[in-house]
Amino acid sequence: MAAGIVYLDVDDEITSAAQRIRSSTAMRVALVVPYGSRIATSRMNFRLLSREAIVSNRRLSIVSGDAASRSLAASAGLPVFSSVAEYEGAVEAGTDRPADDEDGSATRTGAATRRGTAGAAPTSLAESETVAAVGPVAATAAATDAPAAVDDSEPAAIATPAVEPAPPPAKRRRTPRPPEPRLPPPTPAHPGPPSRPARDEADLLADEDRTGGRRRVGTPLIVALALAALAVVVLAVGAYVFLPSATIAVTPRREPISVQLTVAADPGATAVDAAAGVVPAVRLDVPVQAAQTFSTTGVHVEQAPATGQVTFSNYNPVSSNTIAAGSIVSTEGGIGYRTLASVTVPAGTFVLPNVIPSRRNVAVQAVRPGPDGNVPANAIRVVPKGENPDFLKVNNNDPTSGGSRTETPEVSKAEVDKAVAALQTQLQTAFNDAIASGAGAPPETTLFPRTSTLGQSTPSVDPKTLVGQAVPSFDLSLTATGTVIAVDPRPVRTIAETQLAGRVGAGHRLVDGSVQIDVGEGTVEEDGQVTFPATAHATQIAIVDPAQLRALVKGKTKAQAEAALAQYGDVRVDLWPSWVTTVTGMDARLTVTIDESTSGNDANPSGSATAPGATSTRSPGGSGAGSAAP
Repeated sequence: MAAGIVYLDVDDEITSAAQRIRSSTAMRVALVVPYGSRIATSRMNFRLLSREAIVSNRRLSIVSGDAASRSLAASAGLPVFSSVAEYEGAVEAGTDRPADDEDGSATRTGAATRRGTAGAAPTSLAESETVAAVGPVAATAAATDAPAAVDDSEPAAIATPAVEPAPPPAKRRRTPRPPEPRLPPPTPAHPGPPSRPARDEADLLADEDRTGGRRRVGTPLIVALALAALAVVVLAVGAYVFLPSATIAVTPRREPISVQLTVAADPGATAVDAAAGVVPAVRLDVPVQAAQTFSTTGVHVEQAPATGQVTFSNYNPVSSNTIAAGSIVSTEGGIGYRTLASVTVPAGTFVLPNVIPSRRNVAVQAVRPGPDGNVPANAIRVVPKGENPDFLKVNNNDPTSGGSRTETPEVSKAEVDKAVAALQTQLQTAFNDAIASGAGAPPETTLFPRTSTLGQSTPSVDPKTLVGQAVPSFDLSLTATGTVIAVDPRPVRTIAETQLAGRVGAGHRLVDGSVQIDVGEGTVEEDGQVTFPATAHATQIAIVDPAQLRALVKGKTKAQAEAALAQYGDVRVDLWPSWVTTVTGMDARLTVTIDESTSGNDANPSGSATAPGATSTRSPGGSGAGSAAP
């Protein structure tokens, strides 16, 4: 395969093909152009490729099976081949022309020139293939798009009955040009015949004049158009010089307005009431619980009194002695015993020199229960009060017994009350923690802890039922539901804007960007009502109708026009030229501009207007200043 063969894709652009020519390492470059290639849509593409080959010191040839593509390439002065094998045969023969184009006519004139006359015989095999492949329509298009032959010889006719004879293109005399310097021919990498010098840009432009039946615009038409344009300019200059104009700029008067209000948050409101200054509030339910197991500190004591029997001895020989039931006898240590029955002791018997006492037994019980009443025999020796210890004696012949003390845990009322108080404190702490953590308030709302209230607590069991229970510990819990108010402060701004809009005077509007609303922190009043202070400031400006202003100033002097428009704000009246004394009555020459340059930084204030027939410009900062040239 010969070096320098470059295969193009259908979608390759002219820039891609030129780049591949420059990047080729071979001196001879053959571009293989496929059917439907974008490059084959214009002869100028092949001319540009030819020039690129000259600049890059390359010898360019076109290989294409498409006869139309070969025709366009040949018309651009490039050697064309119908196949790669044909190109390689030419390279081996040491030439850059097809085998049937020894005299170079196919390369110089192209396939379109060879098809110029019906019935003429083709001058080469490539020409015959071009006519056969392109057909009548393509051959005609190629003839229209191909340049005329530069020599005076008549092209040979093609004997093809299917092609209508077409008149040969008109011959035009070439304009002589001064010689231009040409690049030296590239030095071939291997011996071979020198390549033809490529045509320069002047040749290409001359060919472009001669192809396709296109002709230059005639000089008389250009002169006529120039005269018409000059007439228009003269008329415009005359109107500018002789017709008076007026430019009126009105800056509407600006007035500050403000409103101060206090907005209340009402949990019972369901919607914003701008007139009453009320916004809805949310009363949140906050359930809390406290539970604990308490150890029983109370003690249940059970005691049994001691019992026994005592013996009374009566030493009175003259009378008996009756001891009533319930009489108290005791030990010398003070442990008392109560007689359980009444007993009468007869008088003693006098036997000289002694008295023999009479005796009676009676059951006794310790006055105080407990083990202290258990005393040994002969411990009870103190007779009841009021008895004469000289005549009446008492004694327990046997020990007393049965006195006992038993202690068991018992829930007391005091400790139940203490447990309830502790749980109530825990419940309040849990409620405060829930409020501090937001209490589940909706987003964009503000919680007001001062409005929080903890409701009545409910125990898990009735504390009264715990009192007296002989248990080592007991469980108790309290539950309660508290409330707190949360408010979304955003509607406060809406109310302030609404009330501020109500302050705008008739025939006025708010200046865009002038509204400033400050909403203070919500506060809780003594009665628990949440309120928000708000202040709104803005600037209002009069709405001016340019058409109305235009009617007020037509035909008036400058002073009269300024006086008539003074009620709308600051006025500037400019008359042109200087000798004009009254405002023109022509709408096209009267410019009325509403200048709101100090009304805000909006890009297009809704109140700005420019009268018809005038132009308005704004500063880069977005001001509404208008201007118009007379």
